[in-house]
Amino acid sequence: MTIDIGKLPRGVLSAGTSLFRIHRRAFGPWFFDGSGLGRFDPVGVDGRGACYWAEAPLGAWIEVFRTRVLLPEGEVHERVLSSVVLPADVELVDLSQRRALRAHVTTSLTSGFSYDESHALAASLQGVVGAVRWRVRHDLAQDLMGVAIFGPAGPASEDTLRSLPNATTGPIPNKLAEEASREFGYEVLPDPPGRAVAATPQAAARMAAPQRAP
Repeated sequence: MTIDIGKLPRGVLSAGTSLFRIHRRAFGPWFFDGSGLGRFDPVGVDGRGACYWAEAPLGAWIEVFRTRVLLPEGEVHERVLSSVVLPADVELVDLSQRRALRAHVTTSLTSGFSYDESHALAASLQGVVGAVRWRVRHDLAQDLMGVAIFGPAGPASEDTLRSLPNATTGPIPNKLAEEASREFGYEVLPDPPGRAVAATPQAAARMAAPQRAP
């Protein structure tokens, strides 16, 4: 059934809201994916993409590591946690609201294996709102929220970065790994001998590959 975008619930991420993203060390945090690998990539709209954030660091963790609950420490160390504070309000479509049902939205849109519907929705929202908010699939309690912010496809250019909030980036904190272990059962294990990943940009670049976004 076709989604009626006119009936989708709107919301606002208020200025001062913090968002979080885990990504590989070799890359900056602002990358707008239009490849179709991400759930809300605006596929079919040339030059547009989506950058995926979460409203809590734990949401960023599970959207990257997903069901891989046994993690070599090198897989964690080659990534970093970035955060931004929104300097202005961002209008969005809020798919976490029950009122989205009247627009024919069900959980298959936000947690189903097929991305066809969500890609079509994202494409239809270009020029309408700046972002989409939804309950992340891998949190069975459905408390953690993801946010896809739309922008020019690819790594953010210098001109684009001027219009985006500055990111603070650093190593993934031990306390976040501990929270992921406590809440979801993740385990960060020592790397096998001879297979440790050096936490350098050069090592990360060799191993880097596009990640399927939530």
